[in-house]
Amino acid sequence: MREKRSEFARRGVALACVVQGTAAEAARFCGRHGVESLCIPDPEKQSYRALGLGRASLRELVFPSDDLKRRRAEAKQAGCSNKLGGASQKHSDIFQLPGAALVAAGGTILWLHRGKHTGDLPLPDELLEIVGKFVPSAPAA
Repeated sequence: MREKRSEFARRGVALACVVQGTAAEAARFCGRHGVESLCIPDPEKQSYRALGLGRASLRELVFPSDDLKRRRAEAKQAGCSNKLGGASQKHSDIFQLPGAALVAAGGTILWLHRGKHTGDLPLPDELLEIVGKFVPSAPAA
């Protein structure tokens, strides 16, 4: 997402990241990963439940699919850690499945993706394609 943030901005799209931690943890996470988007703390995971995001099984984490293995390798190569250190926090849920949404000003959900495994998130180019269906491209400069 970092590499494509200027393209999202050009299209008038602000990126936000919902983090399972407290406000302080969200600030540390976003700062550590160079996220300049809005970080929203949700230690109670209310937004995850409201969007109908499920939870992975222990089997899925112990015996990951090839897709999940690939996504973990990509994340590691990009500098993201797969360490379980933060998983010991009472509000951290390593079984929580991810999601992605395109939300219009005012809160209307235009598009929603519910992850099928813990690494199931659309790639930045896929999100840009989806944005293109809802947000007209800015004129070329």
